[in-house]
Amino acid sequence: MVITIEAIKEAKQQAKTLGKPVKLSVGDGIRLNISKSSAVFQLRYRIKEAGKNKERTLTLDKLTARTDITLTKALNKAIDDAEKAKALVKQGIDPTKEKHIAKSQSTEKQSLTLNDYFLLWVKRISTATQWSDKHYADMSAKFRIHISPAIGELPLDRISRQHIGNVLENVASKPATYKKVRSLLNMILEDAVTANKIDVNPTPRKSIGAVTKYSAKKLPAVTSLPILQNIIAGINTINITPTIRVASLLQAQTVLRSQSVIKAKWDEFDLTNQLWCIPRIKGRIKLSDADKYGDYLNIPLSDETTELLIQWRNSLRWQQSDYLFPSNSKSGHITVEALTKVYKVRLKLDTHCAHGWRSSFSTLAHEAIDDTGKALFRDDVIERCLDHVVGNAVTQAYNRGELLELRKTLMQWWSKQLSNTNVAELKQSKTN
Repeated sequence: MVITIEAIKEAKQQAKTLGKPVKLSVGDGIRLNISKSSAVFQLRYRIKEAGKNKERTLTLDKLTARTDITLTKALNKAIDDAEKAKALVKQGIDPTKEKHIAKSQSTEKQSLTLNDYFLLWVKRISTATQWSDKHYADMSAKFRIHISPAIGELPLDRISRQHIGNVLENVASKPATYKKVRSLLNMILEDAVTANKIDVNPTPRKSIGAVTKYSAKKLPAVTSLPILQNIIAGINTINITPTIRVASLLQAQTVLRSQSVIKAKWDEFDLTNQLWCIPRIKGRIKLSDADKYGDYLNIPLSDETTELLIQWRNSLRWQQSDYLFPSNSKSGHITVEALTKVYKVRLKLDTHCAHGWRSSFSTLAHEAIDDTGKALFRDDVIERCLDHVVGNAVTQAYNRGELLELRKTLMQWWSKQLSNTNVAELKQSKTN
């Protein structure tokens, strides 16, 4: 029969009289199920399940049409939806079950708050990427202090760019914090998109204009030799573990970056020839210099450094670790934070840090002169010890020498300078 507004009204009256729904056929398995108070399009279909053909009814849209025009639109949409459902049936997919799954996922999205998702995300990501305890605590604190109070209880799918903007505006006066909070929000919500919890990541792709450009501060470094000798004496006497003590001394004597020191492995050392060969891999050393200087950074070891490592190796013979400085952390070795705390926490220094040895070495080596006032060391030798690129692009293309013998002489001089103790009260280190 032809479905019209009048026919629907009559069917509603009939349903009221009979006390049960009246069904009007649209065709091709589609029908309009009419009760005294509502009308709903339905699709009758058969699908094979457990080897048997079973009949199912899929509820389509509710009919709210009041005119012939809106009724025609509703009929066309019902036919389109029915065709999509039939296509699923041909693939062996039950459209009714698919609808229930979609509804369940929609309900989950609406009930899953940002606080809930952060707990799931941080647990999964911290395990997968082996976060240090400090990094885990730092990320959790950033979320708890700056994000959760403002939007933590909002459902994920209701968080808008305006909400994110409000959070970032609260930290706009602190550029470093702003950058970390924005990065954290972006990581969480980008992960939510990948997990199909939300459709779009609302985190702005660019910083808001109110935030001033962040300029990194120079790391503190002492350039007075007596005070540096004093710091070495402090490292040898303060209450820290032998592992951290040897790692700190090795960094001071080789002036390498913290990442290179904490991840040092025994198979990288040739103590007989007093050489440390560090592979240029991500997280260890600068990868960009591999084309100029090879796949390894070769570090000449002074007599003092070699003796330090021989003694350390002998003390670790019971350890079954490839690392020089093993730890119970997820990574298997000590962390950068452990080296940082030696200066900030144990020695209570605000004028020097782990990375500061590089500045101290560079300054003192460049200033070193002989009795005639001539520089003791060439600039390129000093810079190669620091794994710095020397010269312009043309010079770099042709000069790829290791300068190993000259660097060995320089590193021997540096170790001698540090070992010539001139110990005073450690408090003097703060007055430089």
